[in-house]
Amino acid sequence: MSQNFYRVARAEEIADRSLQAFVVNGWPVLIVREEGKLYALINRCSHQAASFAPDGRVRRGAIMCPLHGARFKLENGECMGGADYKPLMRFDLREDGEGWIEVAVPDEAPGAEHLPVTSLA
Repeated sequence: MSQNFYRVARAEEIADRSLQAFVVNGWPVLIVREEGKLYALINRCSHQAASFAPDGRVRRGAIMCPLHGARFKLENGECMGGADYKPLMRFDLREDGEGWIEVAVPDEAPGAEHLPVTSLA
């Protein structure tokens, strides 16, 4: 699957322990900063397809779904705490020389299985 990088935000706009949602080339992307490190994940819980933003929480290297409290590791998308939910899709992320965050998403349009339920209406 081919992919390209897209500018999404200035790095200084993402505060520590915060999350921001973006639509990048049609893909629901969540940018998270924790302890200074940036992560890019799909903005869709693999449990009930809920969006993490704006009400999800970031704590101790994980993001928590606001719908049922499922927790996923930021570093690899794996579900924590014994639940057997699919890992979250992660996207490559980089910061360019001008302070912009760029995220690589597939060139192909996302399917319904990639969109949060709020985007399916």
